[in-house]
Amino acid sequence: MFKFKSSLKALGAATLLGISSIAVAAPATAQTSLKQVLDAVKRDSSQMSSEDQQRLKAFQTDRNRQAAEMSTARSALAAAEAKGRALGAEFDANEAALGELEAQVSEQAGDFQELLGQFRTAAGETMPEIRTSLAFFDPATTPSEVFGEGSNRVEAIAEIAEARTLPNRQQLERLPKAMLAEMVAQGEVKTFNANVDGIGPDASNAVVELLRVGVFTAATTDGTNFVEVTEVDDGTKLTAYKAQPRGAFRSAMSSLISAGPDQIVRAPVDPSKGNLFGIQGELPTLSDRIKQGGLVGNVIIGLLVVGLLLGLYKLFTLMGMGGAMRRTAKNKKAGNGNPLARVFETYETHKNADIETLELKLDEQILRESPRIERFNDIVKVLAAVAPLLGLLGTVIGMIITFTAITIYGAGDPKLMAGGISTALMTTVLGLVAAIPLLLVHAVISSMARGNQQILDEQAAGLVAEKAESLHGAVA
Repeated sequence: MFKFKSSLKALGAATLLGISSIAVAAPATAQTSLKQVLDAVKRDSSQMSSEDQQRLKAFQTDRNRQAAEMSTARSALAAAEAKGRALGAEFDANEAALGELEAQVSEQAGDFQELLGQFRTAAGETMPEIRTSLAFFDPATTPSEVFGEGSNRVEAIAEIAEARTLPNRQQLERLPKAMLAEMVAQGEVKTFNANVDGIGPDASNAVVELLRVGVFTAATTDGTNFVEVTEVDDGTKLTAYKAQPRGAFRSAMSSLISAGPDQIVRAPVDPSKGNLFGIQGELPTLSDRIKQGGLVGNVIIGLLVVGLLLGLYKLFTLMGMGGAMRRTAKNKKAGNGNPLARVFETYETHKNADIETLELKLDEQILRESPRIERFNDIVKVLAAVAPLLGLLGTVIGMIITFTAITIYGAGDPKLMAGGISTALMTTVLGLVAAIPLLLVHAVISSMARGNQQILDEQAAGLVAEKAESLHGAVA
């Protein structure tokens, strides 16, 4: 059937070729006979039949090869399934035998099995405490003759707790000895070498010498870094605090490091094993507090600095002026060095005038000197009054920021509101911090200015009185 269809296709193709040849060139078609067309069709048909036979043979060969491979694969699958069934049966038999052996062990162990259960319970409660202890990283707390060569206390206890066989007495003693080692370590102050994360260059790991205070606090022997125990996926590790404790904690640790063997010093201890020191390190510093005040806080600090500078300037100038005036009051020397000397100069200039004129001239000179004595006092007073008002302004701005954050993000996360609240509180604090010393400075310089003014008034009154007495004496 396939051969017949191929012949028909060849015949059709030849016919079409002949017709197209006739349509294109009529003289050439006239010379072509039907016999030649038939011969061409036969040749094409014979050639196509030969090619089809070759394709058929190749297909049959490929089919036979695939059938052989399929047969081999089925044989291998059958063998594997048979082996799997055999292994499954062997596994079931082993599980049954193991169950019988475990039941036999439980029956023969008796009270010892209950003791093992208590051991595993105690080990499960103890191992996390030991793993998060600073003493866990001290090799001296894990002697190899007790816990095994190259293992730590937690691994030695876990080996017994997770074992399916009954441990011996020496193995059971690992738990109480590990607990005893932890209790002894709580009273120790000693150094040891350990690998600490985040302490080397570029926050890399490094082996450093640490001073351990019990199981609560540890720091490098140079006193620069405190370390804590952090949990990771495969256990725990020592890590340097990202924000180190400051102030008294660092100085106390340095004192402990440099203390002698018989010397008693105060040492920092964190009973929470790192949490309190971590919080202490994250507390904002003075510069952080000032930054929280924002622009308003900076303005308040600027006013404080200007007011203090003016106040100190007036303080020293008034002290020098007062001393010079008191010396002038003693020697009655006229001149231009201080206000009282200029008042004496005015008296000397107009001492021959009548009393009313002299008194007016002296009052005029005192009025001329008063602004010099009280210069900048009002500025300090105004700065002292403006500082708390700016603090109130910052408080309002901070509350606006806080309510804006609540409106946008809600009140679920307090950290989103912390910025506005910090601005509100710090500007108030800064305003009060600026106002209080400025008020005190203003009170001091105002008092000194009044004292200098009083010296002028007293001396001027004394000069007028002397003039009046001299005139009354001359009349008498």
